[in-house]
Amino acid sequence: MLQGDQLSLARTITQVENDTQLGHQVLDQLFSHGGTAHLIGITGPSGAGKSTLVNALVRRYREQMPEKKVAVIGVDPTSPFSGGALLGDRVRMRDICADPGVFMRSMATRGALGGLAKTTAAVVAILDAGGYDPILVETVGAGQAEVDIARLAHTTIVIEAPGLGDDVQSSKAGILEIADILVVNKSDHPGAEGVCSRCAP
Repeated sequence: MLQGDQLSLARTITQVENDTQLGHQVLDQLFSHGGTAHLIGITGPSGAGKSTLVNALVRRYREQMPEKKVAVIGVDPTSPFSGGALLGDRVRMRDICADPGVFMRSMATRGALGGLAKTTAAVVAILDAGGYDPILVETVGAGQAEVDIARLAHTTIVIEAPGLGDDVQSSKAGILEIADILVVNKSDHPGAEGVCSRCAP
């Protein structure tokens, strides 16, 4: 995995996600190999365009810094009824998934709250040790209190879009407070100017 083998990387992540003894042992061994990657969190409500932004950011990173390997973690919600999850982020990002310099991993929340999966931080540590920099983490469709990404990321991007709530709703949205960068997506839609004014400090 440290030599860049993506199959070994994927298998290592699976061991950690399944909370196996081997996974814990590997994490201990990888600890000294990380600590250099820049972690970018992308969060916001469902339908705001998080995956679209991630796709565009990764393409730009690869165009401007082709020597760098980029990793993406897409977190999707787990059904409280079936226990299943539709890991659809790689469907939206098919063009970057074909790039050998990009590693994409979908994760299910498996019941964890806060916008991330229980093992997201551990998977970030694995990708960091594997030489990926930057690492982009896309949260589940986040509401007003899913702010765990702010504790994990070095840079947090919060995406808003027109038509997702009125002034009162946005005033309650604590998620806006964690943003290092606020992005108003779909700015050609009606109501975009109102979103911009609400997001302004």
